Amino acid sequence: MSFTLSGPASLWRVRDLRIAVLARAVSLLGDELALVALLLRTQGRGGGAWPVVVLLLAGTLPLVLLAPLVGRLVDRVDSRRLLLSSGCGQLACCLALATLPSRPVMLVLVAALGTGQAINSASWQALLPGIVGIDRLPAALGISQATSTVAGIAAPAVAGVLTGWYGARVPLLVDAASFAAVALAALAIRTRRGGTTGAAPDPRGGWAIVRADGLLLPLVGMLSVFVLLGGMVNVVEVFLVRQTLHASPTWYGVLGSGWGFGLLAGALLGGRVRGGSGAQRRLLWLSLVSAIDLSLGLAGMGLAPTVAWVLPAVLAGGIGNGVLNLAVGSLVGMRSAEAVRGRVAAIVGGLASAGQVGAMLLGGMLASVLAPRQIFVLAGLLGMLVPLALGHRLLAAAGRPAAPLAAERGAGIGIAEVAASA
Repeated sequence: MSFTLSGPASLWRVRDLRIAVLARAVSLLGDELALVALLLRTQGRGGGAWPVVVLLLAGTLPLVLLAPLVGRLVDRVDSRRLLLSSGCGQLACCLALATLPSRPVMLVLVAALGTGQAINSASWQALLPGIVGIDRLPAALGISQATSTVAGIAAPAVAGVLTGWYGARVPLLVDAASFAAVALAALAIRTRRGGTTGAAPDPRGGWAIVRADGLLLPLVGMLSVFVLLGGMVNVVEVFLVRQTLHASPTWYGVLGSGWGFGLLAGALLGGRVRGGSGAQRRLLWLSLVSAIDLSLGLAGMGLAPTVAWVLPAVLAGGIGNGVLNLAVGSLVGMRSAEAVRGRVAAIVGGLASAGQVGAMLLGGMLASVLAPRQIFVLAGLLGMLVPLALGHRLLAAAGRPAAPLAAERGAGIGIAEVAASA
């Protein structure tokens, strides 16, 4: 097996890719600024942890509950029209939040922002293969992931400074400006999809499409498990660093940044995997190896004798996380036909968000009965079992064509064949 590398630098010359990547990164930066500002405002109003949990759920649940509807919308409505409408709607919500509304109104607006996020995320993800082609999808995802990771690393520090100096209003106005950038990007980008009239070529929902594909179903299942495990340890990470290892707040910040730099390195490394013939099998091997690396990183964090030994485990886990995200994202794009990419992207995003919701609850329950070290080691062990249990099934499925589109079953055209010609 060979992982031949090819540089993605030439892709940056693709105009639409530059616009899409920068628009997503700016939007992510604005979202993170707004989230930190709203969390600090909610915490400052008192009431304990539950108001914070409710705020997080208000932003996350729309991605879970509306995934089937969002997927059909993305596949049927012209992408430019959809991104423009969503961006303008989110801009209006941010301007309303900046007026410091009451808590119930704030939760409604946050839920509306979550709905817009679900639409934007699925739209950009479904649009990317059309911009660069299937063979260059891993490299394009590497660029997109790396740029978004840089924005994610910078956002907490910038948000803390802006909120400390100006309060919540300024970060929320910055987030509004980021949605204006998304709307402008929707107007500027030339690649478009959707906009069909009448019945969709495939009437199935996203979950039915994923379930019918022998590779997508276990692959998305593996991703969901790691989202759950990652969110579970996030709940207790601060206790591991501050109470178990008796480290300073500075170390806690360093470790958080270390994971982000690992994600960045993983995105850049994974983006150099060659596409073309045999790409699915290469990406599958990469996803399995990176899943084991991520699991070892989590276990290593729990077993580290001092906080200094946590840092290499964090970097290793972050790299595995970045490569896993890219490999799974590339495989989802390759196995999805153009006509159903919106539905598949929405359902995959919805399952990941559902894992985050479950992780908050599971992490809280485990923290009441297990020590932080034990939770990290448990997460690492469970994570290693997943690729070992699913590896053979995934590799066997890579050699078979994807499930055919419902409208094309009589002609024997599979999703993989349609995707390959896109």
